[in-house]
Amino acid sequence: MNTGKVCSIDGRNGTTLDIPTRLENMTSALKAPELARILGMGHSAIYDLAGEGRIPHYRIGTSLRFDPMKIAAWLREREIGAVRKTAA
Repeated sequence: MNTGKVCSIDGRNGTTLDIPTRLENMTSALKAPELARILGMGHSAIYDLAGEGRIPHYRIGTSLRFDPMKIAAWLREREIGAVRKTAA
């Protein structure tokens, strides 16, 4: 069922997780098509971002892998309109 929530995914116990939080819960590296599906992008866009050095990734031979924690941090840095907590 499509709830229309593009940037959130149901988590455990009926909670709603944002994409960075969902990525932080992953335990293995992602391939470009997997990351593309999570982000709602085409896999060629992921390859383009990596090729331009605009998204954190690892190159292993001819393959690309993406660390979910680094991608979550990368997404959080680019979040627009978020209320940011500052140290008091």
